[in-house]
Amino acid sequence: MIKKIFLFVFAFITISVTISAQNIKFSKSSGWDWDDEWWYWKAGQPFIEVNWGFGKPDHQKLLSKLSDVGLAEIKLGFANDDEPYDGGVHYFEQKYVFLSQVATKLQSENRKFNELPSEMLRFGFGKKDGYGYSFDNIKIKPYVQSAIVWSKLEMKDYPVSIFPFIGIQNAIDDTEILKRYDKNFRFGTLNEGGINFSFGMVSLNAGYEASVVFPRYVFWKHVGSYAIEMAGLRALDKFIDEVIDASPIAGPIVNFLLKNGYNYAFYSLKKEKMNWPFNTESPLTFETIKFGVTFTF
Repeated sequence: MIKKIFLFVFAFITISVTISAQNIKFSKSSGWDWDDEWWYWKAGQPFIEVNWGFGKPDHQKLLSKLSDVGLAEIKLGFANDDEPYDGGVHYFEQKYVFLSQVATKLQSENRKFNELPSEMLRFGFGKKDGYGYSFDNIKIKPYVQSAIVWSKLEMKDYPVSIFPFIGIQNAIDDTEILKRYDKNFRFGTLNEGGINFSFGMVSLNAGYEASVVFPRYVFWKHVGSYAIEMAGLRALDKFIDEVIDASPIAGPIVNFLLKNGYNYAFYSLKKEKMNWPFNTESPLTFETIKFGVTFTF
């Protein structure tokens, strides 16, 4: 059902925006070029961000239960805030590199006998952007974030140790799935939606992250899936332009809801097929609630 709804919404947005694209004004008048590639870094204010959180790993084909995990993360990058225009609304953007540890021991030292503990090191680079509200002493920034990631999972135990709960054959099958990730760097992607409260140099963040770790990399299917995903986001960009031109005060909320809703819908489809809509394997996924502090210089 979710696939049919997603495809209908995707087609509707794409067709609607194509018809009205000639009326777009904001993307040109604001100085922000929507064709600017997300990996292009430009000068800005350096920042350091520290995040922590807790999450749940999952795999559609895995019968064994993976233990909940905690997260510790650091980001280094550059931030840019455009000058406010009507209604105190402004565009903001961050480009960054990051390093994270995602581990059961960061969540709890007490192991449950029917769960499998793990530890994962990951790194990558990404982009966070959106439209925020500027007030006298605070900026409120609902954001959309995406990144590419390389992750190395290390299982602290295998399903064979808990097979009475799932059966010996299921334990063997689960072990084969996990061995494809264990002690190997794997490519993946992540998306996050959240809100940032900026008090000058110091900001407080809260977000929800959904990440995908591929068991292997299938180049052409990944490129095809990525192209479809980006086409939808570009269409949303154009529609959000129209909203901001008509009602700037609504822009940050509309951008936050539409893009994060779209990203989570696409993530949900990738939980079954890592390079949706192509017939590919199920990936390892993580959903994480995060909190953080950012220092901007």
